[in-house]
Amino acid sequence: MKTLKRPTPLAIRSFIISFTALISGYLILLSFALRWGNGQLNVRINTSSSRDTLRLKKFNLKIKKQKNNRYVDASISQKQYFELKKAGFNVSLISAPRTAEPSIPRVYRPMDEIESELFNYQLHYPDIVKVEQIGESTTLGLPIWAVKISDHVQKKEDEPRILFTGVHHAREPIGANICLNIIKNLCENYGADSDFTRWVDELEIWFIPLVNPDGYQYILENNLRFPWWRKNLRDNNHDGIFDPLVDGVDLNRNYDYNWDQGGDGKPSSWFYRGSRPFSEKETQAIRDLAMRENFVFGISYHSYGESILFPWGNYYQPPDIELIVDIASEMASRIHRVSGRGGYSVLPLNGRVGQSSIWMYGKLRVLDYIVEVGTQYFPAEENVPFILQENLKGATYLFDRALQAGIRGQVYDAVTRKPLLAEIRVQGYTARYVENRHTDPETGGFYQILNPGSYNIEFRSKGYKSKLVKHVKIERGKSVRLDIPLFKKFYYHNTN
Repeated sequence: MKTLKRPTPLAIRSFIISFTALISGYLILLSFALRWGNGQLNVRINTSSSRDTLRLKKFNLKIKKQKNNRYVDASISQKQYFELKKAGFNVSLISAPRTAEPSIPRVYRPMDEIESELFNYQLHYPDIVKVEQIGESTTLGLPIWAVKISDHVQKKEDEPRILFTGVHHAREPIGANICLNIIKNLCENYGADSDFTRWVDELEIWFIPLVNPDGYQYILENNLRFPWWRKNLRDNNHDGIFDPLVDGVDLNRNYDYNWDQGGDGKPSSWFYRGSRPFSEKETQAIRDLAMRENFVFGISYHSYGESILFPWGNYYQPPDIELIVDIASEMASRIHRVSGRGGYSVLPLNGRVGQSSIWMYGKLRVLDYIVEVGTQYFPAEENVPFILQENLKGATYLFDRALQAGIRGQVYDAVTRKPLLAEIRVQGYTARYVENRHTDPETGGFYQILNPGSYNIEFRSKGYKSKLVKHVKIERGKSVRLDIPLFKKFYYHNTN
């Protein structure tokens, strides 16, 4: 096991970057809140009786239109909006604040269209596409859909698995577009392009285009743009009324790795981490799928920044730091900025927050990255095709890399040949604060990405004698297969 290391200069620099970004983010939010507070919302207030109409008089509204006892259209302040909601009125937004941008580009599509597209792929490509509901949203109970693409899609094969997710944050919808574009290219090019065919045949590729369906629907239905909404719709104060000032959980601060050190404990914060790790059904769905599928790579798409963020910079140094940064750099070099000036930046994540990539690496040893795309939360419609095209290049690099340098194989009972759940310990690359890779408990199969080199690798399974394989030589572009039989402890093995 490696000795714990003091923070490196990289860690110190990343802390400064993270702290500066955090302060800048708060200043942006404060600026918007002040502008919004002085602006007006155009709303429709539903009324069901003359009594409701009379009750509205005490709010001193600027009434624009009134329809019998059915509804009242009015221009109201932020304070009046929340007062009306708390009084039990049904208030719907007619138009966004005057200071907001005019509308959400049509390229960011309604949820029902996204769902239809996913099921159309399953209908037209049934041999390689499977759509699965892996959970539901915390407040509205909307389905969280996962899509698996592979050649024998109904089977769980011993193949490297990769996960792509989008829209942890409601105001970052382009993650769904990127996932859908990768799905589209895998389906349409299968059997026609040798590379795409090989990737589908030799990998299991998973997508969750909408991690946060509640927040996404809220943004689109109310035509709200930056910097309006980030979280899900968790009813933090349990009053049965959605109040943006106090409700919602930041899903990307809700994962169980250094959860209590990051985000914010105040429900009013846009970075509220929740009442406990994995308190939200959305993050529970990601957790359960990730633990079931044993991914080797992951990407969570966010906006914005044109950067690839890796785990991590201001915590104990990851044992795989060289490998992690190498892969991030290769991926970043393939994704060009909207301006055309160079590729994406490579930056460390804050290791002291409950983010998805931090948990995926720390707990499951998945090489997981956050990719911040574009230069706006809602990239302009004319820039979206370019962003999709460029991020497809990053994804296909990971497809190739998953099939290259590393180890693969199966661990099984030496007598019964039953697949075993086993721990894989690469000597010199273990640490107390990062879990080791494990085999898939159903198949005994395993994959671990490594840089070229020579490694001593130990396999351990509860109730079995461990086995050490020395001097495993990994060459560039090739994976080494290791099939490992383990004998039970106290089992007499006659070698005569």
